Amino acid sequence: MSVFSRISGLAVLAAVIALLVPSLASATTVRSGGITLPGPSTSKQIAQILPLAQRELSRNPYERRGDNVPRYRKGKGKVAPYSIGDQWCAAFATWVWNKTGFRAYLGTGILWPSFDGTMVGVQVRDLTNWATKNGYFSYRAKPGYLVAYGTSHIGIVEKIDRVTGKAVGSIEGNIGNRVNRVVVPMDRVTGYISPVRLTAPQLKKSANYADMPVPPAVLDDLNGE
Repeated sequence: MSVFSRISGLAVLAAVIALLVPSLASATTVRSGGITLPGPSTSKQIAQILPLAQRELSRNPYERRGDNVPRYRKGKGKVAPYSIGDQWCAAFATWVWNKTGFRAYLGTGILWPSFDGTMVGVQVRDLTNWATKNGYFSYRAKPGYLVAYGTSHIGIVEKIDRVTGKAVGSIEGNIGNRVNRVVVPMDRVTGYISPVRLTAPQLKKSANYADMPVPPAVLDDLNGE
C-alpha cells in the first residue's frame, strides 16, 4: 500500500470518528439526563458527609439496655454527641450534616439540642415536609443525601444499587440500638433529601431517573404534561 493510500485511509477514519463522537456524547447525555445533581463528585463539602458517618459507625456507639442514649465503646463509654435521650435516627443524620457544614435543615419546624449542644432534627415527617416545600427533596439518591422510608426512619445514603435497581445502602442511627448499616429496598423509599437546594431542572432529572417509586402525577407535573 502506498503512503498516499495509507494517509487517505486515515483521513477517512478520522472523518468517521469525528462524525461518531458527537453522537456518542449525545447518547451519554440522554442516559445521564444531561444535568448533574449535587453530590460528592461535584462538592468537596458533600464528600465529607459519608466519611464522618462511617467514622461514627466505626466507633460502635450502643445504647445501654435500649435507653435511647448511645454511648461509645459499645455502650460503656462517653455519651455520643448526637444523643437526644429519645429516638435518634434523625438526630444522628442531621448532626453529621451540621458538622460538615450543611445547616439548611435548621429551617425545619422541630429541632432539639443534642448532647453536645448541636440543634438537630428529630422527626422524619418534619424533615421530609421541609425538604419538599423548600427544594431539597430528591427522587434520585447520591451519597451523603438523607434517605427516608416511611415516616419513622431516616439515614445517610452510602451507596446505590443501580445494577439491580433494588436497594439503597445507608448508615443510620437507632438501628438495633446503635449506629448501623442498613439496606433499604427502593420500593420502600419515600424520599431523598439533598444537603443543598436543587434547581428545577435538577428536581426534574431526579424524578425522571429516580431511585424510588415516583407517582405518575408528579412526573406529569414536572414534565409539563
